[in-house]
Amino acid sequence: MIGNFLRKSDSTKPQPAKVIPPEPLGSPPAAPSLENPLSVKEIKEKEEYRQKEKDKEALVQKPALISEQKKDFNEEQTKEKDRQQNIVALESKLFGSLAFQNQLILNGCFEGEIFSKEGTLIIGQKAIVKANIEVGNILVFGHFSGNINATHLTELKAGSEVLGDVKTRKLKVEEGAMLIGKCECIAQS
Repeated sequence: MIGNFLRKSDSTKPQPAKVIPPEPLGSPPAAPSLENPLSVKEIKEKEEYRQKEKDKEALVQKPALISEQKKDFNEEQTKEKDRQQNIVALESKLFGSLAFQNQLILNGCFEGEIFSKEGTLIIGQKAIVKANIEVGNILVFGHFSGNINATHLTELKAGSEVLGDVKTRKLKVEEGAMLIGKCECIAQS
């Protein structure tokens, strides 16, 4: 019986070829099988084709990604600008004119003029300041002598000493703060 089987299958007859449809994108490369062995060259070509298709998709998505990154960067810059502070250290001694933006914390000694159109000046608890000041807001924790012109708010914290004239829209004085001078509260214009 074995001999009859071998005679019926003639190895010289051509075998019908199997047609395998192309695989969809994103599927893993087909492993070579015994029924349809692929050459190494064919496998590399398929892999290169898949990579080119992925690259095309990435190029389409890239402009949207870049614009989103720019948006995130601009938001981060705005947040950083809001947090910006300038600090004069405790043992510093400065003389002259000083202009700043956003916020300035004075912890040392200063004598002269301080200007900021919309900024906030904070005079620290151990600070000694002798100046003429024009700022948006001022918070005094320490010792100040001179004139204050604040467009929005002047706040004198407990333990602070202010010797001079104050011109402001809003004035807050905590219990324990000392103010010697004239105070003028101006109406909003």
